[in-house]
Amino acid sequence: MLCPIMSKPDGQHTVMEGKPSGLSAATTVPPLSNFVYIYDIPRMEKKRLAALLEVNNKWYELGEKQMGYSTVELDSTQRCCQRNNRSPAEQLLDKWGNYNHTITELFVVLSREKLYNCMELIKRYVDPRYHVLIKESASDGRNAVANMATFSGANNNAKVPNGHRAAHRLKDGAVDQKVNGGGGGGDGAAAAAAATNDKSNPTNSKENSPFANELADLTSLIPKISYEELTAATDNWSERNILGKGGFGTVYRGNFKHTFMAIKKIDYNKVKSSEAERIQLQQSFNELRFLNSCRHDNIVPLFGYCIEKEPCLVYQFMPGGSLDKSLFARRPASPLTWRERMNIAIGTARGLQYLHTFGDKPFIHGDIKPGNILLNEYKQPRIGDFGLTRQGAVQDSATVVSRVYGTRPYIPKEFYDRRELSTKVDTYSFGVVLYEIGTGLRAWDERRTEKHLKDYIARAVQEQMHVTQLADQSLPMDAEALMCCFKLLQVGRVCTADDPKQRPDMVGVMWQLSAA
Repeated sequence: MLCPIMSKPDGQHTVMEGKPSGLSAATTVPPLSNFVYIYDIPRMEKKRLAALLEVNNKWYELGEKQMGYSTVELDSTQRCCQRNNRSPAEQLLDKWGNYNHTITELFVVLSREKLYNCMELIKRYVDPRYHVLIKESASDGRNAVANMATFSGANNNAKVPNGHRAAHRLKDGAVDQKVNGGGGGGDGAAAAAAATNDKSNPTNSKENSPFANELADLTSLIPKISYEELTAATDNWSERNILGKGGFGTVYRGNFKHTFMAIKKIDYNKVKSSEAERIQLQQSFNELRFLNSCRHDNIVPLFGYCIEKEPCLVYQFMPGGSLDKSLFARRPASPLTWRERMNIAIGTARGLQYLHTFGDKPFIHGDIKPGNILLNEYKQPRIGDFGLTRQGAVQDSATVVSRVYGTRPYIPKEFYDRRELSTKVDTYSFGVVLYEIGTGLRAWDERRTEKHLKDYIARAVQEQMHVTQLADQSLPMDAEALMCCFKLLQVGRVCTADDPKQRPDMVGVMWQLSAA
């Protein structure tokens, strides 16, 4: 029974007291493996990093060239920070961090701009296999970091607010995960460096990639599109056609045979380590394999692929953009109505339950969040980005995996702490998304007292807060809106239960939402 949110006899919907559901408290000195996302970087180290980025306005170039921000947005940030005597570079890091970008992804984009002293500052939070991206001598990096210890500018103690979210959603981040797998010691880094420096090394060749044979096996099943055709479709990979950027690749809009498509290109010239190449190729192969075998109205269809030069995946273009953009853009074209929000929730649940049930073993998406829920022109949802998808066990028994992946605010405790993977991981992530749809608030916000939205809802339950206080304030509230928001929060509450056994399967979730 869905009981954490009850209805009073007078018809007033109120959030009633339920079981505490806060996240476990952080230890006093957390292990380095806990430093995954940009917002995990210790405050003083982030300030030192920001000071380095402010030398010669490197933060501006980083934001424009690598993070996808427009000059208008960056100029506005600079003016605002000048008026308030704050650090624009730290503001940029906070804004990009709000989109759940990882420290590893920041490490990669810093390498593209050859900001090796900045990389030295944060490299201890990054898997050693990525350290080969640092091209300067270790002594230069240490000297730069040492010099920062004497920094005493006005921004040294300034507290920079997160500010408004950028209008552009930076989606499809290929390193939107915790990279903490085994084999990341010095030998692995040395091997990666050797592969990078030796241009004749066959394992560093795209044609001899370890997944080339597996990709070739799919040629009879998925249309292969030439790189030249994709170059023409995107007007020679014009910046005007960029839809979003990630750590290892860029998504473009293309016009192929008079049809708009979304083309994800893996930028090999930006991937300097064979290990990074291996991770990205594995994710690309995952998408090919799962999208080819799973066809559904609420799953983004794969139209084709290319493995020449820089591998590309070609999808149906979704003109409505991501749910993240519709919910959190600073100036959305028009906010989603309550009925549209409910339809998006139901459609996403329908796609997830299909993933979990259409085969003998369930497919577990592993990264359900608003950025991976795409909308067509009619606001119908389709689940995208299957790079982290895995096949579960028969009868959906929990499987212990080698490493944690996904986006942290959407990861349940049993997966983050014990690496126990089941379809209930997707259920939890979807529950957090339901909270975001209902409240219009992000899953994680440093400015909130309860930074995680799940904890915010838990406090509302304890305080018996009225649903109208929780509902997205940008929309008018009538009887239908009240019922939609009530149902979204009610189902979200049971989906995010701490005990995975207490979470419903996605078939049950779909029916509960459809009954609204």
